Amino acid sequence: MSLKKWFVAGGAGCALAVGLTFVASPVRAQIAPDSLKLQQPNNFTVWSEFQPVLRRFIVWMTWDDPSDSVATFVHQPDTTGWRVNTPAAQLALPSTRGPYTGDKDRRISFRALDQGTVGQAAPLHISYSVRGEEYLTGILDVGSAYVPGTYVTLLFDDQRTVGNEQLDFGLSVAMSPGIVDQQGGFNIAVEDFEGFHIWRGLRKDGSDLEIVGEISKEEAFLGRRTGGSLPDSLYLYSLLPTLRDSLTWFSPFGSFDCLGSSVNVPLTDKQFMWFDCNAFNGFTYYYAVTTFDRGFDPSSGRQGLQKVDNCFVELGRPVDCPEILRPIKLEVNAQNVLRRVYAVPNPFRTGGSRLTRANYHNFPDNRIRFVNVPQNSELRIYTVAGDLVYKTTHRGALGNVEWDGRNLGNEPVTSGVYIYRVQVADGSGVFGRLVIIR
Repeated sequence: MSLKKWFVAGGAGCALAVGLTFVASPVRAQIAPDSLKLQQPNNFTVWSEFQPVLRRFIVWMTWDDPSDSVATFVHQPDTTGWRVNTPAAQLALPSTRGPYTGDKDRRISFRALDQGTVGQAAPLHISYSVRGEEYLTGILDVGSAYVPGTYVTLLFDDQRTVGNEQLDFGLSVAMSPGIVDQQGGFNIAVEDFEGFHIWRGLRKDGSDLEIVGEISKEEAFLGRRTGGSLPDSLYLYSLLPTLRDSLTWFSPFGSFDCLGSSVNVPLTDKQFMWFDCNAFNGFTYYYAVTTFDRGFDPSSGRQGLQKVDNCFVELGRPVDCPEILRPIKLEVNAQNVLRRVYAVPNPFRTGGSRLTRANYHNFPDNRIRFVNVPQNSELRIYTVAGDLVYKTTHRGALGNVEWDGRNLGNEPVTSGVYIYRVQVADGSGVFGRLVIIR
């Protein structure tokens, strides 16, 4: 399963070997491929959950779907095939307005069933259906009961349902005064943005952001068909509706990734969620979510090939919109089992290599972390000869203690083997060894 898809999270790994080697970013440009204006999602929130038994984190994210009034686009009708015999000046012309409330790009085809003048003849009907979803149909009556120029909401009869349930996509059409040619036709294209990209990086400026998740509404709709995505379908049509009803969603595949066999994150009607199972203790991560789209050609009803995000993101350069980044620092809680205390990275290297650095197995801030340190304890670091190098008292509720590799005189310690001791109030403690390579 592609890492860009819903099952992106999962898999344990060494915290110091973590690398942002997810799916390559798609081609991106600063100019949208068509008239759809991409919007930044609102209320993006990030929080973490630590699983003590498995000793790993889940990072959760939620955000709000942009409003249809600003995140969709309704094209004016393509009337290339609308004129049959009538002179252009005498022809009745359609116009549109929204907002479109559908969840994917659609092209709606109209065909005149009768010949006549708008608002002056009966019957005068125009049939319509959705290309690729021909089971969504309707009839627009612009006969004697119709007032020219009046916008009428298009309702689509769903032929798949008992009783032909009607769907309202928020699209309205008006016809100007004039003549309608029988068998004349026109098309209307309506667009929603395609989906969301979820990004993650370790740098505050966002210059190392990589995509860790993608939600495509177009691929979800196609599902098993060519170009479709079953994980996206499951996410949009099963998981999200369940969570938005404040119910627990149960996986049809049993246990997977770090979530187990169920998800319980109550969402509002317009909220989306994502999760990251590849985040590790001691790191500060920066997350972002953007909308993306490939554009839509009304004449062909096809999408483009180029994915464009509402914020320009390029590996190696600071993001143009740093306000979308949400930092989260992952730390374990303090605990009282001294044998679980350890130092990481160990060894701690400050020299070059590993083709040449990119933290060289260190944390990005080049600090050593003592993990699972009890609350109200003391950390002391000695040389093998017993000389005290560093000491600090730990009072906080979190279990990480950070050391920058400097001694009590604020000078970097030299290469060598060091002994650390973590001691609690009753005098019991634990020793460990730490190697530093300059």
